[in-house]
Amino acid sequence: MLRRLHRDERGVAMVMAILVAFVVLTLSIYMIDQAVRNQNNAGYDRKRLMAVNAAEAGINWFFNTLENTNVESLQQTAYTGEVISGPNAVSFTATPTYYADTGGTVAFSGAPTASNYPKSMKVVSVGTASDGTQRTMESFMVLHPVYGGFEGAMIANSNTTFSNNFTVNGNNGNDGDILVLNGDFSAPSGLETIKGNVYVSAAGATASISTQLHVYGSVWANGSVTINHPQAQVDIDAKSTSGGVTVSNGSVLNNAYYCTGGAPANVAGSEIQTCDLGSPPSTTFPQVKFDQAAWESSGYYVKTFAGASACTDARSYIQGSGASDYQSGAGVPAGNTGVVVWITDTCSYTSTNNATVSLGSNLAIVTNGGINLSQRSNWNGVTSARNLYFISAWPTAGSPSCPTQNVTIGNNTGFNSLAQVSVYSPCTVTMNNNNSTFYGQVVGTTLSVGNLFSMSYRPVLIPGAKVTGFSQDIAYIREARNS
Repeated sequence: MLRRLHRDERGVAMVMAILVAFVVLTLSIYMIDQAVRNQNNAGYDRKRLMAVNAAEAGINWFFNTLENTNVESLQQTAYTGEVISGPNAVSFTATPTYYADTGGTVAFSGAPTASNYPKSMKVVSVGTASDGTQRTMESFMVLHPVYGGFEGAMIANSNTTFSNNFTVNGNNGNDGDILVLNGDFSAPSGLETIKGNVYVSAAGATASISTQLHVYGSVWANGSVTINHPQAQVDIDAKSTSGGVTVSNGSVLNNAYYCTGGAPANVAGSEIQTCDLGSPPSTTFPQVKFDQAAWESSGYYVKTFAGASACTDARSYIQGSGASDYQSGAGVPAGNTGVVVWITDTCSYTSTNNATVSLGSNLAIVTNGGINLSQRSNWNGVTSARNLYFISAWPTAGSPSCPTQNVTIGNNTGFNSLAQVSVYSPCTVTMNNNNSTFYGQVVGTTLSVGNLFSMSYRPVLIPGAKVTGFSQDIAYIREARNS
């Protein structure tokens, strides 16, 4: 009996072995399936990330293009670009939509010009990975035109040294920027405040702060950045594109970006080593030539003075009260918003002592020579904001004649808050201490700032200057649903 029962159990071991093998096989298939699934998911996530990055690159392409493109050449159609070349090519197609208002509700129409330009823009960018995976990013921004390279409180085209007490205020927040297009920037002495950024853009050009300078924005140089004073303070970043950042004394309240050397001390944020920052914001030094047609089309009456007495005759016209004089704007022919006093001689325009010029309209002094307001004078806007220009024009042929074309605003030259002043010279501009705050912009190959000078940045359009780009207030950047 027992022998028969034993024979009945033969083959059970094989059945159990087959069952175990089946379970192992099932688990192996499951594990292989999970591994393949994970690999596929990882590959898809990588393609998705590449597509998102490509879509962001399309938006960044428009950011950069808007900053550096004349208004007449504004990109109005979709732009397709490639981010990565080779077998893993990733591309984007970014499509802009322009609006005539800042809210993005009224479509922009007509050809973009200096007087007809979009006020806001939406850009939709579709990134495509090499396997066809797509992701979409979208951004909306308000556009602010930049005229003729005049974005910033002060623009210099050579080595710039600020060694006296002075203050530069912004127009909208901390936008009172200092742009040094060629040469180095240094602040070796003085008690100074810049409510904006300092940009030093030439290859290898440096920024050096060795005094009590408070920069409310960033300090960004193509070359090295050096900060060495206990009371020196940079509220945002210290950046060097191709050199190092040294903060021996003082403080940087955000990050430091450096290409070479060691990580700087006295930095509240992160020390980030990178050589991929690109160049600081820059522009071509503007060559402001006299364009009579442009002034006239902007509503100005052009009054020309020539010959040996051109400067004294021009002064008599501006300060005079006779029937044929400027008369605080009352003498400007009807239908004009202001007058251009155009001096064709290379003399130096000066004001008489204790002169007061009331600006009942816009006034421009444009000359082939220089301007030297060495005597006490006051220039006051009346009723509403008035544009006031002191311009030594870039020659229509040849090179500027320096120091003949220097512009100097003397110690006791005063302006009220309704005078928005544009000072330009292809040579040296000297801004001395004033008895009131200066509202406007200063552009010169060389800038010399006197003690106790104070200014507030206000952009002032010079007729004939083109819109060379747009700054942007970005409302949002977000991923959008693919259509």
